[in-house]
Amino acid sequence: MWQPKPGSDGSYPVDKAKAISGEKLLRNIMSENKIELYAAYGKVMNCGGGGSCGTCIVEIVDGKDLLNERTNTELRYLKKKPESWRLACQTIVGNKENSGKVVVQRLPQWKK
Repeated sequence: MWQPKPGSDGSYPVDKAKAISGEKLLRNIMSENKIELYAAYGKVMNCGGGGSCGTCIVEIVDGKDLLNERTNTELRYLKKKPESWRLACQTIVGNKENSGKVVVQRLPQWKK
């Protein structure tokens, strides 16, 4: 299984993206900012954002108060996973009242 490689200081690489307007799907924000969401298998097998494959799992490191609650699809796919894990195609970032930073770890599956 793919595993990210830490840098010389032991930290993992971080991609940054800004979404100005709220209420955007995390999957779309990552795509628009050319941040790779899928591992090799997911690139080929993803469902295109329909919530039926589970290949877009991310871990929310910071900013979960800016996200919607887990959807029924997420509750089904992530039943036994940590609360911080989300499906990028089901996760809405931001709302009219709040703005801020969301930090995401892609592909947390390697952390099993």
